Amino acid sequence: MARLFKTRELLSRFPWLDTLRMNFLEIVCSDGTTFFGNSYRITKFFSPGALELLKEGPERKPLIWSFYHGRMVGALGLHPRGRLTILMSPSRDGEMIARAGTRLGYSIARGSSKQGAVRGGLELMDAVKEGQDLVFMVDGPRGPRFEVKPGIIRMAEMTQVPILPFVCSARSTWWMPSWDKFMAPWWSTPIVYIFGEPLQVPKGASEELQEELRIELQNRMEHIRAAADDFWKFSL
Repeated sequence: MARLFKTRELLSRFPWLDTLRMNFLEIVCSDGTTFFGNSYRITKFFSPGALELLKEGPERKPLIWSFYHGRMVGALGLHPRGRLTILMSPSRDGEMIARAGTRLGYSIARGSSKQGAVRGGLELMDAVKEGQDLVFMVDGPRGPRFEVKPGIIRMAEMTQVPILPFVCSARSTWWMPSWDKFMAPWWSTPIVYIFGEPLQVPKGASEELQEELRIELQNRMEHIRAAADDFWKFSL
């Protein structure tokens, strides 16, 4: 039986088709995200430490945002976007997402725990030196869901900037059938943002202390996630 012709073979034979495809997906992702993002009604709750950390002005220091992979839609409500540097995988899928993120105004670093880890780490450290905030998907890139990986703790120790736990939750959403149960809020639905208490990792922290702080960050993330998800039980 004749072998089915695969799309990948077609794209490799005609590279201009792949370029056209990537450009199309980039526009669809960025413009579609903007279309939905502008409709969301956002309510924000800040811990005392978060309020102090997020004070605008020349004294505003860089920080590391602690996100869940499945709740990254919350980045749409953080401004200015140009101050946020997000680490994206160097894979083909990551390339498309990175290009869409750039169109949306974010700064992008490339790398992951499996590909380009050193390069990605160096780009993030350079971004902090330039006054950028870092956005970490703490349970990425493949989970387990809601489990904080040690990378964010190591980055906080090296850069000496605080970690700010952040979780969002939407009243009406479609949960995608992926490992992270990605939250795709419906058009114009209310969304709640909760900013937790910051976590500082001391310089030269031992492996034992870093593990303790990882667990502490996980506990703080779980606490505000529960608060965010429970918010809709008591709202009108």
